[in-house]
Amino acid sequence: MLNKSEYYELPTKYDETVVRLLVQSPRRMYAYWDVSDDTIKDFSKKYFNYSNSKSVLRIINLTKNYYYDIFIDPFANNYYIEVEDENCDYKVELGRYYNNRFADIYVSNKVTIPNSLPNSFDDDNEVLFKNYICLDSKKMRIKYPRHGLRQGYGDLPFGIEDNISSGNMR
Repeated sequence: MLNKSEYYELPTKYDETVVRLLVQSPRRMYAYWDVSDDTIKDFSKKYFNYSNSKSVLRIINLTKNYYYDIFIDPFANNYYIEVEDENCDYKVELGRYYNNRFADIYVSNKVTIPNSLPNSFDDDNEVLFKNYICLDSKKMRIKYPRHGLRQGYGDLPFGIEDNISSGNMR
């Protein structure tokens, strides 16, 4: 009888050179990568000894046309990247640094970091919620952003048969 293992162990390396960039929030990206053995050999022949260099991620802001480098652990295969600028396109180059010289190994996909806040709060703009409740110290009001109409709580046209959660208002 064959004794099958109950657990499947994921490989630590897929032997494929790839760099992927994902947006986590308006201030943070996540990069992960894998470098194949063939890429390491080709890189060492073309530039310099791979083991005598430092691993680096080059973060490139494509919208504002600047970059900065982050030195990383040579055994790392992922990294969280904090960014300063919102509403910008970014990409990452995985590379090595040796004698003040950067050599890229592989370039990631391009991502767009969104704004952390909506562009404006004007009544004319599309609003996520069609109707929302404004609470203040005097009374509760329902605001209809598309019409700019405010009604006092006592003037709301709710009847017993109306269901507030479904938005059935007359």
